[in-house]
Amino acid sequence: MADLGDPVHPALLRRREREGLSRQQRLAYWMLFPVLGVVFCIVSYPLVVALMQSVTATRGGEFVGLLNYQAVLENPLLYASLKQTAIYAAIVLPLEIVLGLLLALLVHRTVRSGWLRLVLYLLAITPIVIPPVAVGVIFRLIYAPNYGVLNHLLIMAGWIEGEINWLGQPYTAMLAVASVDVWQWTPFVYLVLFAGLQTVPRESVEAAQVDGATPWSQFWHIELPYLRPLLLLILFFRLADVLRVFDHIFVLTGGGPGTTTQLLSLYLYRIAFKFFDTGEAAALAVMVMVGISLLYSFITRLLPLERD
Repeated sequence: MADLGDPVHPALLRRREREGLSRQQRLAYWMLFPVLGVVFCIVSYPLVVALMQSVTATRGGEFVGLLNYQAVLENPLLYASLKQTAIYAAIVLPLEIVLGLLLALLVHRTVRSGWLRLVLYLLAITPIVIPPVAVGVIFRLIYAPNYGVLNHLLIMAGWIEGEINWLGQPYTAMLAVASVDVWQWTPFVYLVLFAGLQTVPRESVEAAQVDGATPWSQFWHIELPYLRPLLLLILFFRLADVLRVFDHIFVLTGGGPGTTTQLLSLYLYRIAFKFFDTGEAAALAVMVMVGISLLYSFITRLLPLERD
């Protein structure tokens, strides 16, 4: 019999550690299984229904294969909505990223008071938590042609002479609905990038300042490498939001005037709930889902490269 005071063999210790870890992993899986099972069912059911509807006829329910997908691709309104979505994204994404980045750098470098940073955090979180429908109603009152606050202020300042129908003209309607998105989601970009700036080693920044680095050099060579993965994630999340933005545009313009602000989500809504073509709507929804999944896969491939 081995002496109780003898040391345990290292191989036996590693075996016991693996067995203990295996038991802990099994326990964790069993605890997570009910929650993950419910989430899987909730997510899978709508997906299965959409896939089934995308290959069946709206009237009659017979199997039609890829005819719904063909109808989606042959409809010129699809490409008009994609064009408007691209214009909307080209307006809101650069503005939100640039303004959020500038605000994050400004607060990070100039604001040292913890209380003031807390106040700025609360102010930034407020637009994000307001429901988009409420935001649309507020901005509809701001842009209203007869009693809107914006027209009243511009007339008082002498910048315009008469009322402007911001939401009723093609050239201003897109800018009006895009401004709502910029107002609501620039704080999100600011919060994410400001958190990223807190991870930059203070020693590297101080060494660069001692060497005489300019603020631009400090940002480009030290801070930006830490922010690149966050910028890619922000770009993905915001682009995914642009593809499904609906609430405030529906409240402000309903997709008009004409189809000026009819983005992809509003076009999908009209197919499903105005023309009641569930087959074509389901096919379009599946195509959008596949597009977002491919975009996500592309960005996740870029992230390890950026970390290197």
